[in-house]
Amino acid sequence: MAVPTQPDAVGGLGPVSDQALVEAVLAVQSLVSRGAAPTAVYQAVVDGALGLLRGDGGSLRFLDLDDPEWMVAVAWHTSAGQGERWRHRAPVTEGLSGRVITTGEPAVLEDYQAVQTGSQLAPEGTQAIIGMPIREQQRVIGSLVVSSTTAGRHWTRHEQALLSSYAEHVGVVLAVARASSATREALTDALTGLGNRRVLLDRLEHELVRGDRGGEPVTVLFMDLDGFKLVNDSLGHGVGDQLLVEVAERLRGAIRDHDVCARLGGDEFAVLLIGAADPDAVARRIIEVVNRPFQIGTNEVFVSISVGIVRGRDEAETLLGHADVAMYHAKRSGAGGYARFAPSMQAALLSRLTLRTELRCAIAREEFELHYQPIFHLRSGRIAAFEGLLRWRHPDRGLLPALDFIAVAEQTGMIVEIGRWALRHGCQQLAAWRRRAPITLNLNVSTRELEAPGYADIVRDAIAGAFPPSALILEVTERQPLDDVPDVLETLRAVKALGVRLALDDFGTGYGTLINLSRLPIDLLKIARPFLDAVQDEREEHNPRGLLAGTIGLGRHLGLTTIGAGIEHREQRDLLTELGCDLGQGFDLGHPLDAAGAGQLLDVESSQGAPMERRPHQPWKSVPSKQIIARRNTHPV
Repeated sequence: MAVPTQPDAVGGLGPVSDQALVEAVLAVQSLVSRGAAPTAVYQAVVDGALGLLRGDGGSLRFLDLDDPEWMVAVAWHTSAGQGERWRHRAPVTEGLSGRVITTGEPAVLEDYQAVQTGSQLAPEGTQAIIGMPIREQQRVIGSLVVSSTTAGRHWTRHEQALLSSYAEHVGVVLAVARASSATREALTDALTGLGNRRVLLDRLEHELVRGDRGGEPVTVLFMDLDGFKLVNDSLGHGVGDQLLVEVAERLRGAIRDHDVCARLGGDEFAVLLIGAADPDAVARRIIEVVNRPFQIGTNEVFVSISVGIVRGRDEAETLLGHADVAMYHAKRSGAGGYARFAPSMQAALLSRLTLRTELRCAIAREEFELHYQPIFHLRSGRIAAFEGLLRWRHPDRGLLPALDFIAVAEQTGMIVEIGRWALRHGCQQLAAWRRRAPITLNLNVSTRELEAPGYADIVRDAIAGAFPPSALILEVTERQPLDDVPDVLETLRAVKALGVRLALDDFGTGYGTLINLSRLPIDLLKIARPFLDAVQDEREEHNPRGLLAGTIGLGRHLGLTTIGAGIEHREQRDLLTELGCDLGQGFDLGHPLDAAGAGQLLDVESSQGAPMERRPHQPWKSVPSKQIIARRNTHPV
């Protein structure tokens, strides 16, 4: 293992002895012979190279066996310490590592800052970098790279020969390590180091066999992160991967040493509890540790976790599936909770899966309708607007209100397509009505729609100059805090710039809070029905009438038009009128009508001017569903 002893070139740091090279190789070999984890072996290779060349950054990368156009960092070190920068895949066309792998030849760059072409792989401040191929049976399988941030650093001929010899010898050692660890790696999640699905199922089968011999039923917890997609989309997959690594560490700390924790893929994890344990206590502990903020680089990241629990003696795959169903039930009940599996959950899930399939067909076949509920000026009794309410004309179940399907549409993202359909058809109907009367249309828009790129352009195209943009009012309901949704406020401002008006729906419930009145560019405030119902609740100990009056007064003070929703009794209508509420809607004033019925009502009012005091109630029995797509308020007309 002799090393050439040519004199150093300018900028070298002096020769390293043959003994140092031998010791560096032996350190790696010792780890392999002791059966150390592959990650420890790979890190020792990088550390040995840094010691030999006195570098302060470096990496070991292998070709991705599943996709040879990519390489994967298996060990790294930077001047900032072992860190996140290198924890990602990269195409083999990237950086000096890629050059070494694709050419199979050593590569040296000095004065890196002057010649580098935008590679994102080298540590910040790199001045010089050198790389050697790693071979396995004469085939290039990876690269070993060392870098330096020292100004004026040059790699001497001695150092180049030293790293070449080191790479050749550790290549042989790594071939042995990779062969001996192949089975172990097949059972390990490469990102987190946890067991994978195969490990979990194997241990689960083992525990089930033990249970058949008189042991306890087996307990499995199935977990899924809430908000992980948002982290990936907003902060990038590198942050997302590091978040998964840190979640795995917290899960390890939340269970006992002999329990089994596995990553099943994506942001899904599972835990097998071995022996007696309180699964509810474990679930609460897991939820508590994951709820704490994560510091990923400069980002403080918040996620929660939903947990499903199953306990039984069914087949391994069945138990895991039941725990998954319980987790889904917990997630539906609210992020960051847990639920135990019950057979009824399976039936409910199958029903939802069927509904999801049918809903996709409904979109393709355009099986939707808009029904229109009138909104009245409370003092004059005249129609100010119609609110479009979505209905589904199901081929077997008849006309369904949005309440029956809108949750599935929201969760699957199908609400975006459905919302566009409703916007397009609602605007067409409004254009037809505007030729007869200066009516306004309210349409509800979901946050998922506002997240979609180019939403303001979609609104502009739907209006298409057929009526003044102010005749369209989009109602926004905060089913999640708008601060958590990228670009939504910007989208609302773009819609507002078109001349379209905006309403805040269900004010006072959910995330519709006072702070939104200053943040959102709204024109109308729709007061949630519970404010009105509370006035007639004899059990209410506080002052609901005062709260209702204060809310209406707040809207007036801010220059907003107020709408009272859910008026079902004459007394409620009179109270809202007395308190100065501008507009109202509800069964006491008018039921939802199909387009023809709404048009007839509009024609009667236009021709007769009948105030609502004399207007007979319509004999429609349809119950207003979740007002998903349409609501629009109007200026006094």
